[in-house]
Amino acid sequence: MVGTQPGPGIGSDEKLRILEEVLQSETFARSERLKSLLRFLCEAEIEGRDAGLTEYAIGTGALGRSPDFSPLEDATVRSRIHELRQRLEKYYALEAPAAAVHIELRKGSYVPRFSPVHSAIVQVEPSPIPASLPAGPSQRPVRKAAIIGFFAGIAVMLAIAAVWSLVNRPPSPWTPELEAFWQPFISRRTPLLVAFETRFFVQMGPLVVRDTHVNSLGAVESSEPLMRVQNLFGLHQLYETGNYTDVGAPSALFHLTRLLSSRVSAMAVKSSAEMTAADVRDSNLILIGKPWLNPQLERALAAADLVDANGRIRNVHPAPGEPAEYVDINNRSDPDAWTEKYSVITMMPNPAGTGKILALTASGSEHPAALAFYVTNPETTRILFRKMRTASVNAPEYFQILVRSQFKGKELVKIEYVTYRSFKAR
Repeated sequence: MVGTQPGPGIGSDEKLRILEEVLQSETFARSERLKSLLRFLCEAEIEGRDAGLTEYAIGTGALGRSPDFSPLEDATVRSRIHELRQRLEKYYALEAPAAAVHIELRKGSYVPRFSPVHSAIVQVEPSPIPASLPAGPSQRPVRKAAIIGFFAGIAVMLAIAAVWSLVNRPPSPWTPELEAFWQPFISRRTPLLVAFETRFFVQMGPLVVRDTHVNSLGAVESSEPLMRVQNLFGLHQLYETGNYTDVGAPSALFHLTRLLSSRVSAMAVKSSAEMTAADVRDSNLILIGKPWLNPQLERALAAADLVDANGRIRNVHPAPGEPAEYVDINNRSDPDAWTEKYSVITMMPNPAGTGKILALTASGSEHPAALAFYVTNPETTRILFRKMRTASVNAPEYFQILVRSQFKGKELVKIEYVTYRSFKAR
């Protein structure tokens, strides 16, 4: 497909149409604050009020700052503009690479520009799965335990490198049960995407920090610990970084890619934050992380019979003798103590496409490794199918499996089947 250059001069109606296309995109779907900011800036440019787009005017007019707002003391506007600029670049790179006109926020300016693309853009229809793994700088969070309570994460680049360095090891034997479990993913021509969750960290100058209750740049100002760090070191610029993931994700990626690389020709690994609409629509998916890492997935899982409620599994329709909830047992006073935790493995249809989704989702950071081990190990899958076939000859096509794991510290000691349900969204 070829995007052509528009004629000279872009009218107000055309600019409004272009703005609405961006605001309705998936890239901006989950960020009302950035959508409002972009609308404020673009409408000022369209109406000829762009000369008044000062940092103070944006702070008080678009970001809800009080009249005594001081840009010298509060870097909110600069941070939001930086985030908006990154989001626009992502939109044009992933969703609208052939757009004839781009909305640009050039560095050093708060005035948006509706910039025609001067050369023809040739767009080759891409595969929804990238041919190579995403690259990015490796960073390490600075530990300030007295200031902020949680500094964890493993650099995603290191995690992916470790996984792919192990892919060429001999895979686990393909037993009949493994063949049956993975048949939807190995028998189709549909590409396979393994998506893992990354954690939200904030970069402040040389510091990379996290508050476990904050998962977006827009919520940073509501975090007292993060604001304390910012004020303590006098750091004005705040940036989002997604270079870190939980400790269970690299191990989960290892188990999955070691097994599946021998049978799946088109497979890629990608951060869930970088998944595009095409990825979800055109791929078979394995999702690793929290149940709420994707909005469509979250809605589907919330309507199932076994629902992860962050530390407990709700059993919506208990069978005779089953509890209404399965609750984790933790010993927070001793990190090396034994713990018992529950999680759910879900095989479900892709709500956005024709493929299938295997969701290895749980609230604990160590869970993904345990779940990936469970579905790639010949012995655990043999027991699983024996349990699931007690009521019928064949296991259901779509299902949920409730498993109980025992850990000592972060080390998996035992994992076992508890019950299963046919997957039927309510």
